[in-house]
Amino acid sequence: MAAYLFQLELSEFSDDLAAVVPFHREHINKLFSEGRILSYSVSIHRNLIWCVINAEEEQEAMEMVLAFPLYPHFVEVSCHPLLFHNTLPATLPGISLN
Repeated sequence: MAAYLFQLELSEFSDDLAAVVPFHREHINKLFSEGRILSYSVSIHRNLIWCVINAEEEQEAMEMVLAFPLYPHFVEVSCHPLLFHNTLPATLPGISLN
């Protein structure tokens, strides 16, 4: 599988956009649990999203983005194929002897 970094620019925050956010978060969480999304970030101004998608090819990754509930609110979508994507390994919390 290859990794693709997407930068997604959102339209101005509105009530219509806000109404879709819970459905979008549920969809994103499902993709995380399936290992399809490797990372997901939103800018503090709520106008940009960056996500790394795990897919066989760019077309498959783009189809995943097209299925995002927030897609109608995207102003611009850019895709950047990655050579690799490193993240910190998930660790278990330290053991407390209390």
